[in-house]
Amino acid sequence: MKTLVIGGAGYIGSVLTRQLLQDGGEVTVLDTLRFGEESLADLFSHPQFRLCVGDLRDRSVLDQCMPGHDAVVLLAAIVGEPACNREPDLALEVNRVGAQQVSNTAKEHRIPRFVFASTCSNYGVQDPDELVDESAPLQPLSTYAESKVAAEKDILSLSDESFCATILRLSTAFGVSPRMRFDLMVSDFALAAIRSGQVVVFGEQFWRPFVHVEDISDAIRLVLRQAPEKVNGQVFNVGRNDNNLRKQDLAEMVIRNVPGSKLEYVQRNQDPRSYRVRFDRIERELGFQARWSVEQGVQEVVEQLQAGRWTNPDAKCYYN
Repeated sequence: MKTLVIGGAGYIGSVLTRQLLQDGGEVTVLDTLRFGEESLADLFSHPQFRLCVGDLRDRSVLDQCMPGHDAVVLLAAIVGEPACNREPDLALEVNRVGAQQVSNTAKEHRIPRFVFASTCSNYGVQDPDELVDESAPLQPLSTYAESKVAAEKDILSLSDESFCATILRLSTAFGVSPRMRFDLMVSDFALAAIRSGQVVVFGEQFWRPFVHVEDISDAIRLVLRQAPEKVNGQVFNVGRNDNNLRKQDLAEMVIRNVPGSKLEYVQRNQDPRSYRVRFDRIERELGFQARWSVEQGVQEVVEQLQAGRWTNPDAKCYYN
């Protein structure tokens, strides 16, 4: 399979690109390289790899990169509430208008498979006693989630017999990636515990689902291998049920893995999202099983931080 990964230099994309190449496929990455090219540098000499530097909002760039591919995976976005709040106009241009242009262009170029990375943040606030599935009402509480909900509708409207479009609503990501992020909750807590010996937590009772970046990549690859009738026009949550945790649970987990560190709870009226998500559908219908527990991910990040893998975790390239 020849796959165009849009946003392939990013946190998820740099993992997915390597796994697709390991599968024996051909991969083209389209990316602005906003956070640099280091995450892909070791692939430049790979015979099955091609890099296109450009912006998905530029139709001429899409027309240049798309022909000849069997699938498009759209990962590129202004990701997360803080980044979208800093640049709301850009977030709308990329996450909604850009996604619409990418999917329309892919269909015009008769690319048969399309996978869109959305988010479980779309569920907003839900009953903490219930696990929500893909049929739950969407209640976006941020510019980020609003743009993703709108993009989902645009993309699914294009689905037909010749254009197999699939939406993956991703849990909060964690884990080590060639383009590491320290603004994600697991790595943020781990870095704080190691650096200052203290993890500061607000909204400790709020729930989040979590999924390792490698499991996200596995889910995308699994969807691309499915018969179109199993995934066309479908939405799947990506994660695992026992990786639904309260922020307090995660913080306590980090403290256990960084001896001598401690917790501090603060009151702050920010980020009211709280939701627990059910992942039975992707397991039942596609046979997907997320391999990583959150505790394993905490241990992975802590070990590599302590080993000095990142000389300057404060560098801007590690934060969206």
